[in-house]
Amino acid sequence: MTTSTEWQLARDAAEQYQKVLVPSILGPAASTLVEWAEIERSVAVIDVGCGTGAATRLAAEKVGATGRVVGIDVNSGMIQVARSLPIPEGATVEWRECSAYELPSEDQSVDVVLCAQTLQFLADRPAALVEIHRVLKLGGRLCVGLWSELQESPYFHALVESVGKHIGEKTAAGLRSAFGLSDAEQIRTLLEEAGYSGIKMAVKPIELDLPLPSVFVPIHIRATPMAAGFEAASPEARKSVVRDVAKKLALYENGEGIRVPFTTHLAVATK
Repeated sequence: MTTSTEWQLARDAAEQYQKVLVPSILGPAASTLVEWAEIERSVAVIDVGCGTGAATRLAAEKVGATGRVVGIDVNSGMIQVARSLPIPEGATVEWRECSAYELPSEDQSVDVVLCAQTLQFLADRPAALVEIHRVLKLGGRLCVGLWSELQESPYFHALVESVGKHIGEKTAAGLRSAFGLSDAEQIRTLLEEAGYSGIKMAVKPIELDLPLPSVFVPIHIRATPMAAGFEAASPEARKSVVRDVAKKLALYENGEGIRVPFTTHLAVATK
């Protein structure tokens, strides 16, 4: 069964994404990116590929009532869920369903663009980076977060390998695609070729506190494009995935769950 490698989720799956993945994985990563971005008050921010808006809402806290934040995503389910969630008191957030290749902003009108775990899913990364460059003011900044190599994330590595082994590589491809742009030099080259300068990069470690795999693995998969393939597999195959992940991560158990290391690339580039 083919799995989406661009993470297009329907409304119910987007709700599960918000409920399961944002608190445990994507929220901590979004917070790391927004802190790295050093967003000032009163500026204009676009969050490209905002999903359900974790980084968008954090940016809104930074800019305050006198700033402007727009969260954009091509996925209608993600935007619907984002609109349903509260925003920081006093802040203004606009949600737009649109493509990263056609941003709803005038030339040189935005101070900061966030791109949190989005660039790796885009079919035409150079085109998206050029479009972001168009809307940035002179001196404006693009701040990008991208997962580091799959092997550097014990939980995701165990999950992808186990799904590929027991269910199939086509199903595993959905999650593997999240690590599809994890080479630092490739990231830098993409930014340089799109016209950015002053590029600064770092790799930031994050500790993920997750429930035990026996609990978390099934609900995690059901909040991703792997859900259909996982549900179509036999009960024994599904149990084997959970069993394998639990075995591989036993050393990270801390009583109530697991604490696993995770790393993300961060990059800031200037127009």
